[in-house]
Amino acid sequence: MKSLLEHRENLKNNVKAYEVDIERCYRTVVKHLKDVGYKRITFNRAESTIKQFVELIFEAQHRKPFFHIESPTGLPYCWNSPSKNGWDIDYIKYEWGHHESRNQNGDAAHCAQNLCLQSARCNQHIQSSMNVNELKEYGGKLEQVIDRNLENRRKLFSSDEWKNLLMELDRWK
Repeated sequence: MKSLLEHRENLKNNVKAYEVDIERCYRTVVKHLKDVGYKRITFNRAESTIKQFVELIFEAQHRKPFFHIESPTGLPYCWNSPSKNGWDIDYIKYEWGHHESRNQNGDAAHCAQNLCLQSARCNQHIQSSMNVNELKEYGGKLEQVIDRNLENRRKLFSSDEWKNLLMELDRWK
């Protein structure tokens, strides 16, 4: 297994590090969409809608993990879990995170607008069951990236494209 530093250097040096895993996310989001209430959705039934959902969420966070920050040397502060050889790959393996924590908000956390894409480090160590707004208390670059991504999401969620997507998803309730 590579060291964390080697893993971060490999992420930095791979120009596609943040894009490689998105196709897998098309399938992994299905469970979360079912939890939201789209009980009849499957990838095969709604492939284009699911892909659009993932791409819109990903685009709103600048096509990187939600809490993505780079060090002054360009090394990312987002990385994979060391389990299952996560440090041996040179791309981010995404997890679905919830802005409003499932641990603090229970079923209220199951909402399409609550989902975001995170690295394992971000999901498990930065957010660690807190609501996103609580993390802004740390200030600095973390607060800046949260504010930027929340503003992008606000624009997305008020767009006709998002509203049409939700109407399409409603077919699968």
